[in-house]
Amino acid sequence: RSTMVKPRSPRSNTPRRSNKLKLGIICGTILSLFFCLKNILTSNNSQTKAYWTNKYVTTAGPHKRPFEMPIKGDKFEIFQPIYDMDTTLMDPQLIAPAKEFIANFQRRLEWVNTMIADINATNDGMATEEYAALMYLEMIKSFVSGSVFNAAEKSVHPMLNTKEHMTSSFNLETRKGGRDWTYAGDTMTGWKRLDNVRDLLFKVLKDDVKGDYIETGVWRGGSSILARAVMNAKQPSSSAEKSHRVSYVCDSFSGLPPGERSLDAGDKNWDNTPYLEVSTEVVANNFAKYGLLDSNVVFVKGFFSNSMPSLSKQIESLSIMRLDVSLLL
Repeated sequence: RSTMVKPRSPRSNTPRRSNKLKLGIICGTILSLFFCLKNILTSNNSQTKAYWTNKYVTTAGPHKRPFEMPIKGDKFEIFQPIYDMDTTLMDPQLIAPAKEFIANFQRRLEWVNTMIADINATNDGMATEEYAALMYLEMIKSFVSGSVFNAAEKSVHPMLNTKEHMTSSFNLETRKGGRDWTYAGDTMTGWKRLDNVRDLLFKVLKDDVKGDYIETGVWRGGSSILARAVMNAKQPSSSAEKSHRVSYVCDSFSGLPPGERSLDAGDKNWDNTPYLEVSTEVVANNFAKYGLLDSNVVFVKGFFSNSMPSLSKQIESLSIMRLDVSLLL
């Protein structure tokens, strides 16, 4: 049982293809990725034994891995940043863990509510702990979208094949719709699609739908960070601090491919857009600053035509697939 989220692709300055050709390319790309992943929903395949000499420094304690890692192929890597990268080089954690934040603001609400006439209406019918969890998730959303910075945030104009981008004043309505790129935030996904990810995870957790979360095409990691925050925040108070579900964070981590010149004269130099080139170090650091980098965060590095066949042999099941792959395969 899976739920698929269709994200909105960013605007570009590449010329439009014919509708038929463009539709064929996008459909072919989505189908290629889907069939690479189809075994995930029904089977538990043997593990790939392409292990590699670890180029990272292990700084964590006893390793908890959903399968043996790191794995490296000629053009892809699958690894856990908390174990397979040097976490001592990361910035300090800025945000309290979900349970600590929720407990703190639950106490705040319990105090404030003694002075509120209609608590049920004020908290939208939610229990105090549930409302505190919503506050936590709204805070994470405001950070990853960059809206928390208000007037200090800027709108970066979406454009491919350029090394320098124009900016303009931040417009909240534009950001809600995901119609610009963030300057200081961690995702170009607008509020509406972030809320969609949150609500789908609420349903998956409420209905106890089995399976992990995967995002293909993560940029700075903000959407996956919010998804991780939801999974940790909605764990029952009696359960472990961290969600047991794995988050698969998949990207080239080096920007877009050059483009297919044989299809259209305008399909070239996609890789000449440094603003879209975000390294694994930056994305892992983003998870860490929110207190959301744990052993169930798995990075899959490489273009999907190279990485997905191997990854599909490792995953038992998925509950949500967020696929943004029209350019990255």
